[in-house]
Amino acid sequence: MSTLERLYKNKAESGKNITTRKTFLVGVDELYIEPGYNVRDIDPTHVEEFRDAFIAGEHVPPLTVQVTEKGVKVIDGHHRWHGAKLAQEAGHEIRLECKDFTGSEAERIAFMVTSSQGRALEPLERAAAYQRLRNQGWEPAEIAKKVKRSVADVEHHLALLTVGDGLIEMVKTGEVAATTAVAMVREHGAKAETVAKTQLAKAKADGKKKLTRSAAMPQFSAAKLRQLIELIAKNCEAELSDDTGAINLDFESGLQALEVMQIISEAKAHFGIGAAADDFGMHETKLPLAADEITEQSGVEVLACAVAAFGDKPSYTHAESKYAHTWAADSVSNPEFLIIPAETVDKAVSFISKHVAREEITDWVSEKYRGDPQLDEVIERFSDVIYETDTPPNVILALLDDINIECGYNIRELRKEITNRLSHIAIHDMREVE
Repeated sequence: MSTLERLYKNKAESGKNITTRKTFLVGVDELYIEPGYNVRDIDPTHVEEFRDAFIAGEHVPPLTVQVTEKGVKVIDGHHRWHGAKLAQEAGHEIRLECKDFTGSEAERIAFMVTSSQGRALEPLERAAAYQRLRNQGWEPAEIAKKVKRSVADVEHHLALLTVGDGLIEMVKTGEVAATTAVAMVREHGAKAETVAKTQLAKAKADGKKKLTRSAAMPQFSAAKLRQLIELIAKNCEAELSDDTGAINLDFESGLQALEVMQIISEAKAHFGIGAAADDFGMHETKLPLAADEITEQSGVEVLACAVAAFGDKPSYTHAESKYAHTWAADSVSNPEFLIIPAETVDKAVSFISKHVAREEITDWVSEKYRGDPQLDEVIERFSDVIYETDTPPNVILALLDDINIECGYNIRELRKEITNRLSHIAIHDMREVE
């Protein structure tokens, strides 16, 4: 089998472009580590991996060193040196392949940062290395070029060292990302550490282990901002008051005004501007939103207004619930404070009528079919058939007092029975007229 040595010896005959350099194998004890010089913290697991590699006789890349008055100083390869020490202590004779580094102190630091042999740098390690280069007189642009990173990356890591001991410790433990720590300082200044600890406590209470950027710096809803802009830009006319300097907004409907007031209220609370909710009388933050809760807590009239204005939904927004409560408090059938289309008013009145009718039907059927396992189904059948007629439910129910119970189990028979009884009333009325 051919080797590089054979190729080198026969290069004159073969014409191969090949040269050689001396390799230096240095005893472990001839090398030394300068405390605090390495840009990477020593990882015991990484050291043990190198120890095992040395003991197994596997290839390990050479160390980069500098000869000083004290001996041979390790520039790059600190984990390899520690691994070799462990292998030596285990009874193995170890010599490390080394090569000289030529260049300035700043270039040696940059070399450690960019070395492909070392493990990936943690954010704080990289930040400290960049700072050492700054201390050597290098500008961020020079550092970025040398370590093959962007200027923004260099400036960001340098800023990380200024966030304060509390946040730095949180970054070390992995509770806060380095980018989040820097962003929080830019957002909150000297209060960043306090805010971070408060938000982290909330995150842990929710079962999370670290503070995400979204949790640390919650953003106000972009959708609500767009809604606010659209409401102001499209659906209102603004007038500037000469006396007070205030802008008067004239919205098309009371709902639009309430929606704007609610969004502004929430924005004030988000940005910590005053007692936001009370500014617009929107302090009823616990208004019922679910349809069943609106009925239970506020009455069917409020639900009728909500359904008429926004459709039959399982739940409503705060602004929609506020609008429905305001309308119902004014007058469902004759509102004066809010401008509501006549057809919408009719929907609310019809909803209330049907609800009252449903209660009458439910009470009557529950009494007639007391204890029946099919009670709910029977109530639905009676409701469906009675709603088909134009006759008030109380009139129909009065006619059905002696109805055959079996009719309630068959909608066709029930419809037939009610139709027959209504027709008898109509004939009797006609005879009385004659």
